[in-house]
Amino acid sequence: MKGRTDINWTQSLRAFRRALALAPDYALAYEHVQAMLNTASRPAPMVALVTSDSFAFGYSARGKPLLDSTTLAASVARARAAGLESARAWSTAQPATGRAHLAMVDALIANQQYADALAEIARFRVSDPDNPETPFVQARVRYASGEGPQAAAELKAALAGITPGDFAAAEDAPTVMQDVLAGADIFAYYGDLTSAARVIELADEIRTQILPTSMPEMWKGGDWKRSMLSSLYGGSGVPVAALERLWQATAEDARSLPAEKRGEVLGGGLNAALGLLAAGDIRPLEEFQAMSGKPLPPEMTALLALSRRDTTAARNALAEPDSTRPMYAAWAPLQAQAQYLLGDYNGTIETLKFFETPQFSTRGFDPRWAMVGRARLLRAAAYEKLGRRAEAAGEYQQVLAQWKTADPDLQVYVQQAQAGLARVQGPG
Repeated sequence: MKGRTDINWTQSLRAFRRALALAPDYALAYEHVQAMLNTASRPAPMVALVTSDSFAFGYSARGKPLLDSTTLAASVARARAAGLESARAWSTAQPATGRAHLAMVDALIANQQYADALAEIARFRVSDPDNPETPFVQARVRYASGEGPQAAAELKAALAGITPGDFAAAEDAPTVMQDVLAGADIFAYYGDLTSAARVIELADEIRTQILPTSMPEMWKGGDWKRSMLSSLYGGSGVPVAALERLWQATAEDARSLPAEKRGEVLGGGLNAALGLLAAGDIRPLEEFQAMSGKPLPPEMTALLALSRRDTTAARNALAEPDSTRPMYAAWAPLQAQAQYLLGDYNGTIETLKFFETPQFSTRGFDPRWAMVGRARLLRAAAYEKLGRRAEAAGEYQQVLAQWKTADPDLQVYVQQAQAGLARVQGPG
């Protein structure tokens, strides 16, 4: 709850709306308003729009509801309607501004008006037929609408003909990066790690070669690409060889720096260390802990303890209060894995309720899309342990459907899902 995001957002929303009343063509104000409303439009928003101009925390950082279900549902509906209204006002005020049309697409996706979102893209394409962002935005709409395989196929075909130079005339570097990187989410979900890595490479070339001067600080730095690939491969758990290379490069860079300056470099490689932990190699996470000089989050501490067969330390770590736990993408799968290894199968299932795809971001790269297949395998295994065979079968089937055409490196998990499905669908 640091910084009271809900209070800051409330003040910002009111200030930007006052600014827009005076200057209806203030694009930056529209952009900030849309970002807040889009976040509040998610099915279980951490920050909810509880009145027309006030936000409050809807969920804790660890996914526990802080408002009753009726209030939360009304807040989501309010944010979606407000987002659509604001996006319409922006696109009307600035019909030639690409960001305004993209805001309209985002608002229509949030309201599940997918046909209208595709129509909005078609309208913008008439005025800007060569915009290289269009295939990425269109794929995002199709993916959200349930046409995932078509979205992936169309984007993969388009990606083959897109070059970094195509983005030289882009008007807004952050928007370009968010739109392009969203393609990695789609490919990561279906296990096409090769294409996901190509999207990250394209984004890296755009930020370093085409639009370097207009990139925000968060997208600068020589280890950005390594950080993105660590998130992709670490979330997927494969390929191990690539994870080992990424962690080795991270560790070497960190060792070359004074202890007080290692944090950012180490953070960029943490997901590689976690991917190797899933493969049974605890050394990288131990190195991370030693070089960072800071305590690990409780779920990582628990998994390290379990690797040493210290169940008491693991249980003590998981008993830490939520107020002491940092928020990061992988917390739920890691905690669920520790719970599973401790025999707490109901706890595993409960924790993974906070790891559902409607909560994932569809703009920019959200590494949870790479993690969800393994999370489903874990949920299936927990159901199986509890004798809930039908629910286990459903999870195993989702894994197999998701990774029907996955890269060879993921076949180890596909085979686990096949074996699990055969067990729960067998006699008895």
